[in-house]
Amino acid sequence: MLNEILTLDIYRFFLIFARIGAALMVMPGLGGQLVATRIRLILALAISLVMLPVVGASLPPLPTRVSSLLLLIGSEAMIGIYLGILAQTLMSTLSVAGTFIGFQVGLTNAFSFDTVAEQQSSTITAFLSNVALIAIFVTDLHHLMLRAVTDSYAVIVPGQPLPLNDFAETLSKLLSAAFNFALQLAAPLLAFGIIYNVALGLMSRLSPQIQVFFIALPLQVIGGLWMLMVALPLLILLFLRWFEQGLYPFLLPS
Repeated sequence: MLNEILTLDIYRFFLIFARIGAALMVMPGLGGQLVATRIRLILALAISLVMLPVVGASLPPLPTRVSSLLLLIGSEAMIGIYLGILAQTLMSTLSVAGTFIGFQVGLTNAFSFDTVAEQQSSTITAFLSNVALIAIFVTDLHHLMLRAVTDSYAVIVPGQPLPLNDFAETLSKLLSAAFNFALQLAAPLLAFGIIYNVALGLMSRLSPQIQVFFIALPLQVIGGLWMLMVALPLLILLFLRWFEQGLYPFLLPS
């Protein structure tokens, strides 16, 4: 009897760990190469242990065949990766907005390492991503990411067929909404760039012997950075609201 209980608890624990660990591997701020593997593993094991008495009773029984067990674990890991990708999609809004802003400011070719995307990105994109990630942890919005993973057990029941069509539809709608919101975030700098370039074009037509665009590039960088400094608090607040509202559909009513 004790052997059966221990085997069942270990099975349930690692089944929960498959979804939680896969989600933490992809989620912004909690996953990635910059976070130590040992820290991610300890966090995933701790959350799985806490979730065991909560969702353990709703898990399917231990399969009799090894192939069925591997398929069940694989589906749980896929669900966790999908939830992490949704959080990454919400964060990608700043990457798109930073790219638009970089074009208008004139810093498109200035690159630095982006800790969220884990690749070389424009300096504006990396700066916005780092500031937003700090704001997420300061405002405890990372708790909503973890809660979305735990509440997913009530929506995506383990052992049931994966709703792949719903997954694709949800992700496509979120990508479209993220792109539209990125345009809204970058709107002040886009307006600045359009007005500034139109003014330079008129000056170039009036004084064709002067290299207007070459001379005015430092002014474009200074003016764009000044506007970004003024708009940054509101931009981050709007992003935090967008990030919070983007996670609400995946949360159960409290």
